[in-house]
Parts: sequence; C-alpha cells; structure tokens
Amino acid sequence: MTKEPKPLPNLDAVANLMTRVGLFDEQIVGKRDEDYFSSIGPVALGLFRLVVIGEIKKGKSSFINALCGIPGLVPVHDDVATSTVFKIHHAPEPGYTVFFQPEAEDKTSEIGTQKLEISEADLHSYGTENGNPDNEKRVDFIAVCAPSPILKDGLIVVDTPGVGGLFKKHREITFRHAPRADAVFFITDSVESPIGAAEVDFLKELRRITPLIYFVQTKAAQVDAEARRKRMENNIGILTDKVGLKKEEIRYFVVDSKLKSEGDEDRNLEDLEDSGFPPLMSYLQHSLKASKDRNIATVGLRRAWSKIAEIRAEIDRQKSVVSADTAEKQSAFNAELATTEEKLKQWNSEIRIQLIKEFHTEAQAIQNDILGEVSEALRVGGRISEQVGEALSESRDLKPEEIYGLVEPLSAAARAEVSQVLLECSQKLEGRFSALLGALSVKAEGSIATTALSRGVINNATLIRFSDAQLRDLAAKAEESRLFDRARTGLYGGAAGVGIAMGIGAVVGSVIPVVGTILGSTAGMVIAGLWGGYQASEFSRVKESAVARQQVQAAIDRDLQGCLTQAQTGFQKAFNTLRSRAEEALSDMVKTSLDQLSNTRQELQQRSRATAEEVQRTKQQIHGREQMLAALQGEMEAMERLLG
Repeated sequence: MTKEPKPLPNLDAVANLMTRVGLFDEQIVGKRDEDYFSSIGPVALGLFRLVVIGEIKKGKSSFINALCGIPGLVPVHDDVATSTVFKIHHAPEPGYTVFFQPEAEDKTSEIGTQKLEISEADLHSYGTENGNPDNEKRVDFIAVCAPSPILKDGLIVVDTPGVGGLFKKHREITFRHAPRADAVFFITDSVESPIGAAEVDFLKELRRITPLIYFVQTKAAQVDAEARRKRMENNIGILTDKVGLKKEEIRYFVVDSKLKSEGDEDRNLEDLEDSGFPPLMSYLQHSLKASKDRNIATVGLRRAWSKIAEIRAEIDRQKSVVSADTAEKQSAFNAELATTEEKLKQWNSEIRIQLIKEFHTEAQAIQNDILGEVSEALRVGGRISEQVGEALSESRDLKPEEIYGLVEPLSAAARAEVSQVLLECSQKLEGRFSALLGALSVKAEGSIATTALSRGVINNATLIRFSDAQLRDLAAKAEESRLFDRARTGLYGGAAGVGIAMGIGAVVGSVIPVVGTILGSTAGMVIAGLWGGYQASEFSRVKESAVARQQVQAAIDRDLQGCLTQAQTGFQKAFNTLRSRAEEALSDMVKTSLDQLSNTRQELQQRSRATAEEVQRTKQQIHGREQMLAALQGEMEAMERLLG
C-alpha cells in the first residue's frame, strides 16, 4: 500500500497567518513589531536556490534555458561565461543587470554595489568568453529576470562557469555558491565523454562542501536508447567507484533540452514526455522544493508561536493585575514583584558575570583552534604553499618561459584551495560556536530559574513578559543557516518570551541561527577578496629556471599571506560580533524584565483606583482577546498537522 504524498505547503497561507498574529500583537501591546513583520516576507517568497554546475560543452546553459522554458535566456554554445555567474529569478518582464566586483583599491567594498542594466543584445559583451575574456570587465554576476512559470514560486537558478580542464580557476566561484544551495545539479551528457578525472576531483571536493548533489545527463536524443543507458550506467559506476557515492543515494536524470524547448514551443506533449524533463521537474518541485518549503513553513510557524507566547504572556499579565481585586492581594503581588526584582538584580551582577567569563574562555579556545587550522593551510610554507612548491618541483625540465606560464593555473588552484579551507573552517566553526551558545542558554536558563525566581513567580512565570526585539533582526536572516530548525526546536520551543525561566535561554539561543550567516559572509568576503592573479607578463625575465620557480612561488606565497591576513581579520571580527551579541542578549533580557516589573507595579496602582465598571470592561476585553488567541492557536495547530 503506497503512502499518500504529503500536501505541498502553502507558504502564502503561512505568511497570512503570521501577519494576523503580528497585527493581533500590535493591537494588544500598542506598537508594531517591525522585526517580526520583516520575517514574513521571506516566508511568502519561499526562495529555493538551485545551483547548476558542469563542464563546458555538456549542455549546461541549454539545460537551464529548457528548464525555465525560455530559449536564449543565458548564453549557450562556445560562448561560455569565463568567471560570470548568472542568477535567474522570476519577474513579469525579462531583463539583465550586471553586478560588478569592487575596484582593486577598494578592498572593503561590498561586492555587487555597482551595477548596470543591459539589454539581451549586450549580454555577450559581459557574460561570455568572447565578449569578456578573462573577465576583464570585473563582472561579479549577472542577475537575470525571467517570466518563467517554474520560477514563480521562489525558485532561483544559479548558473556557474564551467569547471575542470582549463576552467579549474573557476572552482572558487562555485564554492561561493554551493554551500548555501538547496540543491546542486551536476550536468554531464550523452555524447561527449563520461564523467572524467577533472570532474571526479571536483565532485570529491564538492562533496566536502554539500551533500545535496543531483545528476543530469543531457543530449539524450542525440544517441539511441541503448547508448543513453550505457552512458548512465558508466557514470553511476564512476560516481560509486571513484567519487565514493552510494548507488542507492544517487538521483540521476536523463534529459534532452532541445526536445523540451521544441515541445514548449509547439505545445507537443509527446516531445515534452520524450525530453525526460517531466520526472526531473516533478522531483524538483514535489520533493526538493516541497521539503524546503516545509522547512520554511515550520520556521514561520515557530516564529508565530513565539509571538503567540508573547501575546499569551501579556494577556496573563493583564489578568493577574485585574484579578488583584483586594488591597491584600495587591500588596502580596507587589511584594512578590519586589522580591523578584531584587533577585534579578543579584543574578545580573553576580551569576551573569561568571557565565560570560566561562563563555569567553570556551569561545577563545574555539577561535584558537580554527584560526590555527586556517594558518596551517594558508601561511607561507603551509599546506597550500607546499602544494605549489611540489608542482613547481615537477617543472625542473621546463624552460623559464614555460615556468612563468604555470603561474596562472597554479594561482587558480591555490585560490580554490583557499576557498575550500575557509568554507570548511566556517562550517566547523558554525557547529562548535552554535553548540557553545546552546550550552550558555541552558546554563543561563537553569541558573536564573533557581536563583532569581521566587516559588510563586516560577509557578506563574507568565507574569513577566519578555521581548527579544534586539536579536530578532538576526533571526530574521536565519533561513540561510541549516542550523535554524534544530536551534529553534531545542532552544525556542513554543515558549520564547513567556517568562524569565524560559526567556533568557531562548534569547541567547536566538543568536545561534545567525552564526552561519555571520561566518558565511566572512568566508565569502575573503574568498571574493582581491587575489593578485599574477600574469606571466608581470615577471622580470630570468634565464635560470630555478630563479623563475622561486619568483612564481614567492608571488603565490604573497597572495596566500594576503588571504591569511584577510581571513584572520574577518574571523576575528565575526568572533567579536558573536560574543558581544550573546552578552547583549543576557543584559538586555534582564533590563527588559526589570522594566516590565516596574510597569506592572504602576498598573497595580491604577487597578486600586479603578471603578467596578472599569474593571468589568477590562475583564471583557481580556476575555475577547483570549478567544481570538485560541482561534489563532487552533489555525496554527491545524496548519502544523497539514505539514506533518
């Protein structure tokens, strides 16, 4: 008996529900939580990043054009983009925008700040080998607007330059995009050659960055069925024997882009079926993207649950105030609030300081380990420098001119290694620092519950409402991190903002999702940073081969040292940012709670002067809000059941 497929998540419905929760919170609290509302947009968009990678002349660009259903969307044939990335997204009208790299003298500029809108006719001049040799125009990427139905629900296709062969220098470009991809399609074909040695090496490297690799064999109609099958079996054998993939885990599709394009143009269902695209597009939409959409929907609902918890806390606080209907109850309530305030201040001045001290010690150990690993790889005489030296030592029989000719491929290979080292170190750092933040949140939560809360307040923790507004802007960017779902599940739960016992740990935990974003941007900045890229013509000519080898080694070592300096500076800045935000989380939460305690005491004074009629109106208002809250909770629970 086959299982019924889960329904596709309706991200518009999730975003709508999140909006209504936010508006309800605004009504109760009296102010709009802009940070919360800013998190709704990404849910509605439901972005899915598909990175397409492949050797030149394998039909990669034709595949993308066929997938999007728009012939000529990106350049094809021999006009392969040298170092140009195409980022294709949905728009009502087609269009192209070139984003440029920063100028050489401005190493701190953010890539992509300079841009130029171009026509389709100008695309050749910026995005192809013939029009932009060696990327002399310093193009970072070209944004492509496409009115394609498959892109309408948030799919973004990233077309990367060819890899392998003479295009090894573009590996680092791929490594800038693959780690954050939701899927990587690796393109091979049915006609030329099976997956070769350069592609095997590249796939081994790529597997260290992401496991989300899927395989597409193009040009199916150019050979017969038996040849297609044999090529597929041969490639799968290479993937298992040489790349190390398990056969049962390989997802492999055989397609023909020309048939797909002809089928689209002629509305010929037979051509579309024969093209092999229907099963690939079904897998992309109903498996890969649906899974990502479920994660996005889950993240969105958890944010809404966090806001619901804040609303519940505020309603309970208001109920507690209005229920203090005698002088005796009001006096007891005031005394309990005063005791809690005193103990909170004590926790803030004593235990918080000790927690931060322990946190700094552990963070410094992590920092030393990671920076040590980076230094070992990038320093002069380090691992990458030694690899360059070994390659140069094999050139003993070459003439000086031939040795100078090695500088470009050796420099490109070294840069790719630098990119890979930085990405791997960032991933290690993300895991270790996230675990450290998780431990801090647990310690803070446990210590404040036992030290700062009296028994009565523990039993009714929702008397104190917390807001994590200062850090929510960080969490709003956390879809980029695969740790987001795990962090929210383990540390946020459904109780963020409810009370002291849960609020501190939750807010410290809210820093976790952006660890990857902060560190990823740091690695990306260094990877995209200026690399000398020495040309053979730049060297002072010598007649001795040994001296030529020394010159080439010294030039690449200088670039490695520059990258190491950038990496050390960038990681240090990221460390400082993460440490300060964790510290601010603890301090800010205590300040917010103390302010709330003060406000509650003022409301108690107003309650003591209220008439019976005013109290009754307040109770009716609270009852209505509880009903609205229950209705919203019911909708959210129903939506969660649909997600499974």
